[in-house]
Amino acid sequence: MEEESLFTSIKTERMYEVIVSQIHELIKAGKLKPGDRLPSERKLAESLECSRSSLREAFRVLESDGLIISKAGGGRFVQTVNGNMKLDFDFNSVNVLEKSALLHFLEAREVLEPKIVELAIQRASDEQLEKLARVLENMDKDLRNPVENIDNDSIFHLGLAELTGNFVFVSMMETNLNMIKKMRKKVLTSPDRHHYAMEEHKQIFEAIKRGDTVVAVERTLHHLQNLRKNIMQNY
Repeated sequence: MEEESLFTSIKTERMYEVIVSQIHELIKAGKLKPGDRLPSERKLAESLECSRSSLREAFRVLESDGLIISKAGGGRFVQTVNGNMKLDFDFNSVNVLEKSALLHFLEAREVLEPKIVELAIQRASDEQLEKLARVLENMDKDLRNPVENIDNDSIFHLGLAELTGNFVFVSMMETNLNMIKKMRKKVLTSPDRHHYAMEEHKQIFEAIKRGDTVVAVERTLHHLQNLRKNIMQNY
């Protein structure tokens, strides 16, 4: 009997992966800098000697990694990234691209979180609700501690996502919270805003607890719209 091989065949790297790798390296090396506009699709395809379909697939990967951003009618631009190639906003200097990306994250959250709340009402166990109630209690205790305020706020919203029992929602929420972290710190360290946010959290939780989907969704949207308003005022 022929002995089964321990090895698998080596497959040729796909073209779009080569393109992604090359752009990664150019960003790491500082040859492509935050805010730089990429050449047009036609010119880039000619330079790389690749098809436009491969180039578009590479763009999709780079956009999902947060390394580039597309502006309607304006082309594609390099985003601000840190050494680990993760998206990281620099809010010390106003940048139109970064503000646009921030608005995208806030918009996504306004679509995502109401659905999370709706599913939470259907799926949450009593034990999970008790855990979330304790988070709210901690938020009340740490009302005057800015650092704890931010951490507890994140724990509350991640807790909502966990109530769905869907790890993808948890991951998406965590990513979204991290993306707007710096601006949330600026907004939520305001005593007035934190007080109002605390009341909004309580209203959301109470609506979930009594199974009132309409009110829970409405209160969630109200909370997120207030967050957007405060972030934009402080941008």
